[in-house]
Amino acid sequence: NGSFRVSQRGDYTSASTMTHNVYMLDRWKNAAGVASTIQDLGGYVEVKATAASGASTTRIFQLIEDLYLLEGQTVTVSCEMKSNSPNGRLMMHNGSWVATDATHSGGGGWESLSFTTVMPDSLTVTSVQVGIDGNASADVPIAIGDYCQIKNVQLEVGPIATPFEHRSYGEELALCQRYYEKRPVEMDYTDDSSATAVYRTYTIPVEKRATPTIAV
Repeated sequence: NGSFRVSQRGDYTSASTMTHNVYMLDRWKNAAGVASTIQDLGGYVEVKATAASGASTTRIFQLIEDLYLLEGQTVTVSCEMKSNSPNGRLMMHNGSWVATDATHSGGGGWESLSFTTVMPDSLTVTSVQVGIDGNASADVPIAIGDYCQIKNVQLEVGPIATPFEHRSYGEELALCQRYYEKRPVEMDYTDDSSATAVYRTYTIPVEKRATPTIAV
């Protein structure tokens, strides 16, 4: 969901308060140290500070699956960003912060950001992180109205940032549904005649990455 096209978890077409460590546009999580909002602007998202802080961060991140495929590999992370902050930054955490100078000029236009790094030979966690942040996630001064707009986030094996891989909405949705899916209630239940329960059969459209839990 590097193009932010899938949003099963909620409607963020108006600015919504970011809650730390909570999923928003499917695989993307919030990591807000200062009060901020998140908004889906159709193909890109905006993270905006609604409070000032002398030392804080605000960003979004995605945890990466199948880490064994990345162990020992040279990888490149890229995105496009528009920001009014020179601390708009693209980063990675793979057990420790990867230092990167992939930052926006703060001039308010779209800029391409990327960095290349060699992954450790053993990985237990890896995430791509993007927002207003300092190098290695050091706190930075943030003013009310500081923002960064983000699109086309991509992690790939190799030393070069290639053009963003656009996939169909159906393919992107199916990939996201491996982790989460939300459907409206369908009233085709079967009464078991016990007066205490009803049942329905539900077909899961794609295989989940792990045994799912269900909330109704």
